[in-house]
Amino acid sequence: MPVETRSSDIRPFVDETEEIEHEYDGPDEASVQRESSRGPVGDSTPETEYNRQSVTEEGHTGTSRAQSDHHMVPIGDSLSQSDSEERISARRQTSSYQTLQYLHPHPPPIYTAGNNTSVVSFKKARHEFFRNNLPEKVLYWPVNDHVKARLLSAYFQSASRWCEVTDSLKTFSTLSSHLTIESPAFAAAATALSSIMVMKGDEFSVLLVDELYSFARRALRGFKSEHRDGGLLAATILCIYGAASGKMREGQSTLLDCAELLQDHGLQVAPRGVLTACFWVFARQDIWASYLSRRPTLIPTESWEIPRCDPDVPIQDSYSKLAIWIVARIVNELSKQPADINLNTLQDLWAELQTWVVERPLSVRCVMELESLRDSCFPTILFSNPSAVCGNLYYHTGCILLLATEQILYATSAMASPICHARRIVGISMTNNDPANLVNNIHPLCVAARQLRAAVEKMAILKHLKEIQDSTGWKTERYILELQELWVQ
Repeated sequence: MPVETRSSDIRPFVDETEEIEHEYDGPDEASVQRESSRGPVGDSTPETEYNRQSVTEEGHTGTSRAQSDHHMVPIGDSLSQSDSEERISARRQTSSYQTLQYLHPHPPPIYTAGNNTSVVSFKKARHEFFRNNLPEKVLYWPVNDHVKARLLSAYFQSASRWCEVTDSLKTFSTLSSHLTIESPAFAAAATALSSIMVMKGDEFSVLLVDELYSFARRALRGFKSEHRDGGLLAATILCIYGAASGKMREGQSTLLDCAELLQDHGLQVAPRGVLTACFWVFARQDIWASYLSRRPTLIPTESWEIPRCDPDVPIQDSYSKLAIWIVARIVNELSKQPADINLNTLQDLWAELQTWVVERPLSVRCVMELESLRDSCFPTILFSNPSAVCGNLYYHTGCILLLATEQILYATSAMASPICHARRIVGISMTNNDPANLVNNIHPLCVAARQLRAAVEKMAILKHLKEIQDSTGWKTERYILELQELWVQ
């Protein structure tokens, strides 16, 4: 029997196609931003696997742009404001008549040479912090990008460690690598310092090293106010350059510049970080410049931040800095006229040194100590880290300086002999011949050399100083000649 159909049960068909399509007419903001990043505002062509720009093309464009930026460093330019919001708004208008091309929220990112760089661009940094500077002039790098890359590589692998002998956190390298792009002053100073080590020998190399130094000085004058940390690090690095170059004029000039900049930043309220790291690099150079000139340190020790154990700072760093601080006060006291030297102060400083050596933490004590053998003039004294080497060298050096005054009472032990301390200084330097330590050992070695009498020991020290120059590029010829003249008398 056929089924009877009632007209009342039939439901009418409602076409909702237009309403459904209307819901897809307005893409969300993320889609608009993604679309707007594909090309100019007026380009509404959807991106597909056929018309997308290739990785090779983008990488080539980014590389060319980077190369041109490296050679030319603008001073004081300002950037126009970003127009991304306007482009998004315009894109919304053109996209309102299109259907959504991507149903997935985000397409996969594309690898390019630009996003392979782990640092922000210099222009971005200038745009964020210095919007109102006007164009003044342009500095041109004296070397191409390939030479620059080689020098920066040498800086991060070797030369930066000259500054980090009591800085296990590696402020001058690992923590500041991004500054090679953000701060032209830092990049220029880093290449100048490493050029001393890399470019040795021929006359052309010497001229290029001088040109890199001059370029770094100009960059520091033009950019030190634009990036606080970059300028401070650059000034400190150039201070090390002045000492390494063996040129007294440059050494004194860079030392004064660094002292002025450190004091301008305020050492009394110095936060832990770049300022503290820079100060201790400067302090080591200032101590020996003061010792050689018989003058007080440029920054009085009363203004120094006394090193204390800090959970955020490795204990070997803090304790080694304490030895440096004691030696700085010894040098300042001995810079006075003989009649003005306070004997009680000398005695107190001796007591501080002996307390330092007795209370050393394990990380500052030697791992092994062996007496000299027939084929060696000096003992073998091995340490596990550069900070420990530096701290113990300063301890022995301070003892020699005080004992040389012949005003120290109650010094009856074997360690009361300047010769004993001198032999240990040389032994420590020869055993721990890491480049980071070697350049910081030069002045303690010269102090020790004045106490030795045996010809074989003198020859060994002169050879060691020559090896330091050959391996690091740090000039030691001046000190070798001074010792030779002293021993001829």
